[in-house]
Amino acid sequence: MSTTLKFAGHELLRLRRDMPTLFFSVGLPIFFYLLFGSLQDYGEYEVNGGNYAAFVMLGMAFYAGVVGAVGAAGSHVTNSRSGWGRQLALTPLHPWQLAFANSVSIAVRAVLPIVAVFIVGALTRAKMQPDQWALSLLVCVLCSIPFGFYGLAWALLVPKENTVSVATASIVILAFAGNVFMPLSGTLLDVGRLTPMFGAMTLVRWPLAEGGHIAGTELVYEPMWHAWVSIAVWTAIFVGFCLFMGKRDKNRS
Repeated sequence: MSTTLKFAGHELLRLRRDMPTLFFSVGLPIFFYLLFGSLQDYGEYEVNGGNYAAFVMLGMAFYAGVVGAVGAAGSHVTNSRSGWGRQLALTPLHPWQLAFANSVSIAVRAVLPIVAVFIVGALTRAKMQPDQWALSLLVCVLCSIPFGFYGLAWALLVPKENTVSVATASIVILAFAGNVFMPLSGTLLDVGRLTPMFGAMTLVRWPLAEGGHIAGTELVYEPMWHAWVSIAVWTAIFVGFCLFMGKRDKNRS
């Protein structure tokens, strides 16, 4: 067991060499929360027992978790295809030990950014009820996990060293379209409802806003079924594409 934990620790230390992903998944969301939430006067506006700073914080935490999940899954596949997996096969480590270490690494890269944003929010002006804090944290983690398959799909489709960076950068576009960074309205909102992050973002903010979001100067409420259908459909698309690409690679080999 000690050998397994040592290898898991080694995998975590490798994160230090992936500074761009760490910056985009931890530093950038915290900066955006402070800039557009905590430091703004409207951050104190009340929202269903909490405030608007918390509303912004949830968006940044979800973005952080998605970037972490995308980077973790993509890096795992890229490392395996670059020969790292074959080198590990020559060591005395058993497959279950490698799987455990990789799982720990992926979990940390996905959950750590979310927790970091929540901690900064709690220490600043974000306010929610205790049950809203707990439930929104749980939902944020769960809704970020499916996007690990999005990162996996990128790595399977384009197995290059810079693929993870490209996939991570694409999350910024999806976040804008998904109403994560700024309120959308009109045609942009109609299109945004069909994008991968919109339904998940609605679920993450549900404990606080109960489906509400700002559209221009109005408060618009999304039905919960729409959010569930959205995340279910997009998860199926991501997983299905990964299975298709994995089967194609096996046929080639």
